[in-house]
Amino acid sequence: MKQMYHPDDLAAMDPLVLMRNLDHVRMTSRRLSYILQQQVHLYTPEANKVRGEIDEYVEAERQIEWEMARRGLRNE
Repeated sequence: MKQMYHPDDLAAMDPLVLMRNLDHVRMTSRRLSYILQQQVHLYTPEANKVRGEIDEYVEAERQIEWEMARRGLRNE
């Protein structure tokens, strides 16, 4: 799976930027999930494309959370 962020880029980000990016990827993955739920034909190529995008954003969320944990930052 293609990573949205390079680990070195995450390590260099300001904590506030990390938290904002985390909020962004969470909101985007949830918005895409909602769009996918509204599609009648779940196995169309468009639905598969949306599933792929959701996977990328979920992976980005995991990357950011890992980096925040590594630094001992809390997301509240």
